[in-house]
Amino acid sequence: MDFSNVITHTTATDSSSTPTVNGQKILGQQDFLKLLLTQLQNQDPLKPVEDKDFIAQTAQFSQLDQMSKLVSLMEKSVSLQEAAQSKDAAATKSTTA
Repeated sequence: MDFSNVITHTTATDSSSTPTVNGQKILGQQDFLKLLLTQLQNQDPLKPVEDKDFIAQTAQFSQLDQMSKLVSLMEKSVSLQEAAQSKDAAATKSTTA
């Protein structure tokens, strides 16, 4: 399973409100778990998914989830820095006037 083009949004659970990027649906955590559960339910009992494949898929999703959280934290950090800079600029402007 290729996760290279997937962007997660953990709040998107309803398929009608699922956002899209470039016309493609964005898969979230709930979508991944549904796919994983469906895959496990429908696998061939005589040829189950190898442990290493299952672990790799789970690790990829975990890594993707952590990257998504990191991006969110970076966006908040940038926002806070911009707010602090504008506050400092306003304070400097009021003291020089």
